[in-house]
Amino acid sequence: MLIYGICAMVLSGASWTIFGYVMGKAPKQGIKVSWLLVCTTLAAALVSVIVGCVQGFPDTTARGMLIAFGSLFLCGLFNYAQLDLISRSMQVGPNGIIWSIVQSGFIFPFFMGVLFFGVPLTWLRSAGLLCMLVALVLLGAAKNPGQGNASGGRWKLLAFSAFLVTGASQSLSNLPSYFPEANAVGSTWRTAAFTLGMCAAGLVAGLASGKAAAADFIRHLRSGPVWLNVALLEIPEIAVSYLFLYPGMDILSKAGIGSVAYPVMVGSCIIAFELFALIVLREKRKFAQWLALALCLAGAAAICL
Repeated sequence: MLIYGICAMVLSGASWTIFGYVMGKAPKQGIKVSWLLVCTTLAAALVSVIVGCVQGFPDTTARGMLIAFGSLFLCGLFNYAQLDLISRSMQVGPNGIIWSIVQSGFIFPFFMGVLFFGVPLTWLRSAGLLCMLVALVLLGAAKNPGQGNASGGRWKLLAFSAFLVTGASQSLSNLPSYFPEANAVGSTWRTAAFTLGMCAAGLVAGLASGKAAAADFIRHLRSGPVWLNVALLEIPEIAVSYLFLYPGMDILSKAGIGSVAYPVMVGSCIIAFELFALIVLREKRKFAQWLALALCLAGAAAICL
């Protein structure tokens, strides 16, 4: 089962590449990220609630329900902010570097495990954290070829803001696995809580965009490219959430290594998206950036041990 848990984290992390691709592409198609995420998460929440009702409600305490639903709803709110910041930063900066910075936010749930749930901080894990910090400094010093100083400062501010928000989102996502009563809430209901949180954040952001928000939303609902992106995001996301993400985190948590869930996912998603950025987007890298990526992956691997 432990091998399945690790493999589940690898597949979950690799699937995040789809979100990075869509968040960078959608604005170039005239699609507003807030409305795209509302459509996406509303569809996912509806599917999850229907499946959950068929399977039955969680057999746990009110405290367990509150921890699971509350933390994952908040996780959805933060995850919306993360994707919005990623999308904006990718319009003006190097997509692969931005993705690596943002996904390094997994160090926050690791610290949460160490500080509050008795996860041991070995010398190897300490070295891994040091590698991650050095990698972030090198990535933050990266320059986007052809950009001006203003553009460079803008994408870095957005990317590091997304990094902090990612840390909060991933910590909240990992939280139910540490509480047996919350752990009893299955992946279907967890997915429902998470997607409802994202949907609520998208609705607030969309409606706050101006008086023409309702008309703009209707335009998106009638748009074929919007629903193609919804399918591209949600079909893999629902499958991964049900089959790999939450079951995998629970397996690792029961084995006493729940804090390595996000490091494993992040390592796989950084590799997958970097390959995408180099091969499809044809982005270039300097030596310092290659070194930063190597340190980032080495740090993630060390934290897993």
